[in-house]
Amino acid sequence: MALIKSLSDQVYEYLFHEIQVGKIAVGDKVDEAKLINELGISRTPIREALIQMTSDNILENVPRKGFYVKTVDDKEMREGFDVVSLLDGYAVELAVPNITGDDIHRMSNAIEKMNLAISKLNYDMYYDWEKEFHQVYREACGNKVLADLIEDLTRKHFRTGIYDKNKEELEAYLAFVNNDHVEVLKAIESKDIETAKKWLYLHWVEH
Repeated sequence: MALIKSLSDQVYEYLFHEIQVGKIAVGDKVDEAKLINELGISRTPIREALIQMTSDNILENVPRKGFYVKTVDDKEMREGFDVVSLLDGYAVELAVPNITGDDIHRMSNAIEKMNLAISKLNYDMYYDWEKEFHQVYREACGNKVLADLIEDLTRKHFRTGIYDKNKEELEAYLAFVNNDHVEVLKAIESKDIETAKKWLYLHWVEH
C-alpha cells in the first residue's frame, strides 16, 4: 500500500511539472494510456494522482470524457497568490534566525542554476531550481504545516500562460523574476526580514 501511495505522489509531481512548464496545456486532456507507457506503471497510481489533482483544483474530471487541465480564474489566482505572499512572508520571518551558511549557499546556487537554465532556454531546469530556492527557507522556518500549506496553495493557484510567451519574452520575464530571488537572498543574508517579505510579496503578487 505504501508503494502505491509513493508512486501516486511521483505521478502527481510529474504531471504537475508537465503542466507548470507548459508541456500539457490548459484545456488539454490527460492521456492516461500514454502515462502508463511513459512511466511504466499500472493504472492505479495514475488514477489516484489524477483524482488528487482534481481535488486540488488542478484538473477537472469530465464525465465519460476524462481528466482535463483546469483553467484557473484570474481573480481566484490573484486571491490565491495574495495569501501565498503573506504565508511565505511569515515563513521567511521564522526562517531568518535559523538560516545557516549552507542554506545561503544552496539558495545562491539555485539562483546561478536558474540563470544558466534561462541562458539555455531550459525551462524544466528553471522550474526545478526555483522550487529548490523557495524550499530552503521554508524548511528553515521550522513549521512543516506552514511549508506544506504554501506548497498546496501554489499548486492550486499556479500561474497559467507563462510558458505561452515567445522565447525572447519568456527569457526576459524569467530573468526579471529571478532578480526577485536575488533580492530575497540579499535580505535574508543581512537578516532584513521586512525587505525579504517585501520582495516575496512583489514576487508572488506583482511579478
